[in-house]
Amino acid sequence: MGGKLVGYAIFVRSLGAIQRQALLTGAALRWSWSAIRSGDFHFGTLWRIVQNKTLFVFQGRRHRTHGDAQLLNVAVDPAWQGRGIASELTLAGLAVLRGMQVPEIRLEVRGWNAAAIRVYERTGWREVGRTRDLEGEWIVMVANP
Repeated sequence: MGGKLVGYAIFVRSLGAIQRQALLTGAALRWSWSAIRSGDFHFGTLWRIVQNKTLFVFQGRRHRTHGDAQLLNVAVDPAWQGRGIASELTLAGLAVLRGMQVPEIRLEVRGWNAAAIRVYERTGWREVGRTRDLEGEWIVMVANP
């Protein structure tokens, strides 16, 4: 808006490809090493992260029917919220993936995030199930661009 970044949306065509690339290029190890060297790292925290991600990934797979495209994140500057920016970003991402002939895109959203759920429902997403991690429940939604 007027040259100012007020929001973003991160869509990926293949979440699995990104995960594989992070492992094969060593990015995951570099991140881990950086966390250890920072001094803020605790093995108890690492164990909790590993448990959390394992629960999340394995439970979430059961809601996939076509591919592994994913909406990872949508964020809008609080001063600009309520102006339809999240909807525009979401629709733009769906259009790009439609152009790539991606049949289905998935996202997870916390049940307490009513504003995000409204945006997703208005832009064509539907709930297909629920999953959990150590922090609580996620709503799993899909869209067919």
